[in-house]
Amino acid sequence: MAAGKCNGYHELVSAYRRSPDRPTGRAERVPGTAGKLAYNPCLIRQQDRTYLAVRVESPQSYWRDEASWDPQVRFLERAGAQWVPARHAPVFPVAEDPFAAWMLDKNGDPLLVFGVVSLDFRPGTPAVVTRFYAAPDLLQLDPASPFLEVPGMKDIRLLQRADGVAVCGRPQGGSAGRGRVSFAFVDSYADLTPGAVEDGHIFHDQVAEDTKIGANELYDLGDQIGVLGHVAIGDEGGPQSYAAAWWTIDPVRLTASRPEVVAVREDFPAAPAKWPNLADVVFPGSTEPVSGGLARLYCGLSDASVGSIVIRSPLQAPG
Repeated sequence: MAAGKCNGYHELVSAYRRSPDRPTGRAERVPGTAGKLAYNPCLIRQQDRTYLAVRVESPQSYWRDEASWDPQVRFLERAGAQWVPARHAPVFPVAEDPFAAWMLDKNGDPLLVFGVVSLDFRPGTPAVVTRFYAAPDLLQLDPASPFLEVPGMKDIRLLQRADGVAVCGRPQGGSAGRGRVSFAFVDSYADLTPGAVEDGHIFHDQVAEDTKIGANELYDLGDQIGVLGHVAIGDEGGPQSYAAAWWTIDPVRLTASRPEVVAVREDFPAAPAKWPNLADVVFPGSTEPVSGGLARLYCGLSDASVGSIVIRSPLQAPG
C-alpha cells in the first residue's frame, strides 16, 4: 500500500472520468419479470451453459417494511444473444443480491456454492443475514436448505485457491466504520463459519472515512487476489452513489491496493431508477472474458435494471 492520504468516492470517480476512451455500456433485457424490477446479477458458468442470477422484486418493495418486501432470486440462461428464463431452475424467495463461486468438495470434485442476502425480521428491526447453499450444479440448489447463515453482514465473497478458500467480508461499525473489506482464509468452504468471517483482517487504508467499499467477485491472480467491487457514498434515505471498482489483495502480507473505478452510472443508457435517490448507482456482479484482455462486466443499475459493459479484465492487476 502506498503511503499518503486515502482518496474518497468523489476523488476516485473524478480520476476515472479523466481517463481516455471510456467504454459505453448497454442495457440487458431480463424477460419474464411481469412488471417487476430486475437487477444486481451474477453469472454462473456451468460446463457449456451460462446462467444469470438476478434479483427480482416489486417496485414498491422496501426492506424496512416486511409487508412490502418481496425480492426473489431467479435464474436466466443464455440462448444465443438473449437471456431466457432457465427451465427447472429453483427460485429463492425473500432473497436478494446473489453471488456464486465454484469450490472443491472433500473428494476434489467441483461444487457450486451460491449465496443470497436476506433479512431476519424477528428482532423487530430487520437484520441482514447472508445464506449459503451448495450443490453439484445450479439445478440442484435447494432454497430451503442453506448450509450456513452469517448474520449481520453482506458482500461476503469466496474464491477457491490451490491451498484453500479466500474469504472477503464487509464488516461495519467499530473499527470498520461505514464499511470496509475484510479478508480471511479457510481450508475448505465447509470450514466457513460466522466467526471466520467476522474475525477476518480488515483493510482500513483503502478509501477515505466517508466512503464505503465492498467486494463483489474474487479472482485468482497467483500470488495476488483480484477483487471486483464497489465504492460508495451516501446514507439510507438520502442520495447514494455507487461505482464499480477493482483492486488487489496480497494474502500473505495482508495488504490491499487502493481501488480504481472502472464504471459509473453515466456509462450506461439512461433508465428509470427504483427511487430518485438511487439514480447514480452501479452495483457490479460478475465478469466474463472477451477477446483482447477484456471482460464484460454485468451489473445492477439504479436498483432497477441490469446492464453490461466491456472493461479491462480483472484477471490482470490494476494499474
